[in-house]
Amino acid sequence: MKALLATAVSLVFLAGAQNDDAAVKKEKELLAGVWKIASFESQQGKKEDFEGATLEFKADGKAEFTKGGEAKQATYTINPAGKPKEIDIKPDGKDEAMQGIYRLEKDTLTICIVENPNVGRPNEFAAKDNYVVVTLKREKK
Repeated sequence: MKALLATAVSLVFLAGAQNDDAAVKKEKELLAGVWKIASFESQQGKKEDFEGATLEFKADGKAEFTKGGEAKQATYTINPAGKPKEIDIKPDGKDEAMQGIYRLEKDTLTICIVENPNVGRPNEFAAKDNYVVVTLKREKK
């Protein structure tokens, strides 16, 4: 009986993990593409020097930030089941990922991310306490 119960619990856990993997894959496909930064706002106000830069998400978990012809590579992970949805972006060469949250509405992607990794993940889309809010618009192909 215990073996049967353990097997049932394992199957439920495995099925849940597969559903989570499918949800992550589907969400990464929705994020995939080039996004142009429409606004970048910190606690000190809007920063004009990031407007027009792009962030490209790839379905394989890689990302590229491009500004003024210079590109920087990163990897990202997401948790679409989070409330709000969670994103972590780790620039190449950095030890820690920047924790954030995101909202995807049609061709607009809003990310609130922490500037200082010691602060912790934001829980609202607000430019305060070391958090920046970036609004991106999907570039048309």
